[in-house]
Amino acid sequence: MALLVAGLAAWEYFAGKPGEPHVLIDQYYVSKPSLIWEAMGLWVSQNLLWPSLWVTLQTTVIGFVLGALAGLVAGFVLGVSPFLASVCQPFVDAIYAIPRLALVPLFMLWFGIGIGSKLALVISVVAFLVFYSTYAGVKDVDHLLVDKLRLMRASRLQVHLKATLPSAMTFIISGLSVSAPYALVVAVTAEMMSSNRGLGYLLVQSANQFDTAGTFAAIFVLMIVGIALMLLIRLMEMWLLRWKPKRPTGRA
Repeated sequence: MALLVAGLAAWEYFAGKPGEPHVLIDQYYVSKPSLIWEAMGLWVSQNLLWPSLWVTLQTTVIGFVLGALAGLVAGFVLGVSPFLASVCQPFVDAIYAIPRLALVPLFMLWFGIGIGSKLALVISVVAFLVFYSTYAGVKDVDHLLVDKLRLMRASRLQVHLKATLPSAMTFIISGLSVSAPYALVVAVTAEMMSSNRGLGYLLVQSANQFDTAGTFAAIFVLMIVGIALMLLIRLMEMWLLRWKPKRPTGRA
């Protein structure tokens, strides 16, 4: 915290208009913390910040949840079914190889320029990230444990609940951790390309007006949102993996 405060103080002190005392960096390029705060205050007074934040959060969270569910189900089904995996894997890999930004015009044609096209883009990114991590986790299950459960006359559902899903949980959490910030990045990118709402729109509007303070203000808000998403994922990881014993950190 002290390092952060010192960095902000140095930024405020050494940034400014060329020719002023102590100025080392032109504020046109990096702005100043005080100007960034003023830009955020102006957005609040104009009722721009909170509605824009809500639009971006809505797209990010809904797209993340739907994409994660789709990737989780698909990864689990293909992971436990080698036949389906062999049939579908080439098609999945081919679709995954398509650059996501190349799909933006198609999604706009299908769903319009509203939230639908942005949700489709976020879902398409998150679903594949969660799919591959879930698929790898299901394939990595301890087959000896599965055989023991079957010898104990466990049903297929019990095998998956007691062995397959817990074994894959670490991989699933890893996929969710990776895809959460990507969901935010994709949502903002889509807003920058075709939208008149959201933090992405505020960001590109500020940049087009050469408003450095506004641009940094949008980036700062996005950084806070990204940190909050990662904290939520870590809390979910702690809850879902509470059964897993912790590794000792010190030496005996």
